[in-house]
Amino acid sequence: MSWALQVSLAFLLASQAKNSEPSSPERLVFVNSARYKGCVDTEIWELSPHKVMQDFDVVTSDANNDGGESQILMRFDGIFGKELGQVPKGSRIRKATLIVTAFDPGTTVNLHRMLVPWSKAATWNNLVAGVSADGQEASRHKESFTFGKITANKQTVRFEVTDSVQAWSSGKPNYGWVFLNTGGNGWDFYSSEYQEEDSRPGLEVEFFRPSVTSPTAKK
Repeated sequence: MSWALQVSLAFLLASQAKNSEPSSPERLVFVNSARYKGCVDTEIWELSPHKVMQDFDVVTSDANNDGGESQILMRFDGIFGKELGQVPKGSRIRKATLIVTAFDPGTTVNLHRMLVPWSKAATWNNLVAGVSADGQEASRHKESFTFGKITANKQTVRFEVTDSVQAWSSGKPNYGWVFLNTGGNGWDFYSSEYQEEDSRPGLEVEFFRPSVTSPTAKK
């Protein structure tokens, strides 16, 4: 095969691969409901180091909650797979947004991707004095953040989490995130246990499915 023909063939294959991707992404929203129950969130508190707080309907991120730090852990299980209502593994994530409904103003909160597993029964002590964004328990990189000031009694807050969801789609384990407050003014929102579904945390994912490769023809 001539060099020119090789170049032309490579260009054609690249064009076909590009054109095989849909022009519009698919979109899924994950919120705890009758159909999806995979959102797990809990608060861990330094002053109650053995207390399991998974069933609380509100959670607090506060660097000084009555003299001890409070952190929030959250993840969305079962979002990847081959079933209807799941994101196929290997998808290209166009955009992913974590949405919570906050109701109390506070200082800026940073969101970090968790690097270790945790259970619904997580406590301050069984996570070894809480979570540190040290590159071992949670990523040093701030996945997203929100300014603390909330202008209404009830406000929708969005965290851009595309990098995390892309990492999970590409094969990294999904351990969710930790919310770490940068100051001593608590920042509160409704958890997945809250009675009103519209106020529960949600994860919106826009994605392109992996391109289907045709079987190689036998020579």
